[in-house]
Amino acid sequence: MKTAEAVQQLTEKLDNVIVNKSDFHHETTLEVRKEDLKKVLSFLKKAPEIGFEVLSDLTGVDYLLPTKHTKVVYWLQNPGNYERIRITVVAARGESLPSVTDLWEGADWYERELFDLFGVTFEGHPDLKRILMPDDWKGHPLRRDYALTEEPVEFKHGVKPKIPSEIIPHVQHTNK
Repeated sequence: MKTAEAVQQLTEKLDNVIVNKSDFHHETTLEVRKEDLKKVLSFLKKAPEIGFEVLSDLTGVDYLLPTKHTKVVYWLQNPGNYERIRITVVAARGESLPSVTDLWEGADWYERELFDLFGVTFEGHPDLKRILMPDDWKGHPLRRDYALTEEPVEFKHGVKPKIPSEIIPHVQHTNK
């Protein structure tokens, strides 16, 4: 089923779930309320003939204005016709979203990454903990208000960091 038909069925079956719809470069983005997120994703995956069965990515974009929030972006793909659709939802700082690990097991690490780097929590996640940063790390480094400070890098097994000027030789060009 084509994306436009899927969106039409979605609006017919689930009334008032779409906050905003946009089409750009033949890809559709639907913004939904967090209360309706799970219903929308479940419908797109499980409804007969819709076919957006694959969660190909789950990421976020942090914003400071007009309020501090993270826009969480779900990329779904229909393996039958290779069409994609984006579902977005806004999570204010401190708000949580429902986990979709019961719909897609692969969402486990995506949600952990969003928690680790953006601070978005997911209700019902089986093991929500840091995945990239050390366990004792303070803050969420992909938030736009995260302080930009220099952190010393500790390498394992006594490895010493390389200095770029030592591994990339400087070549002087002379004009003849």
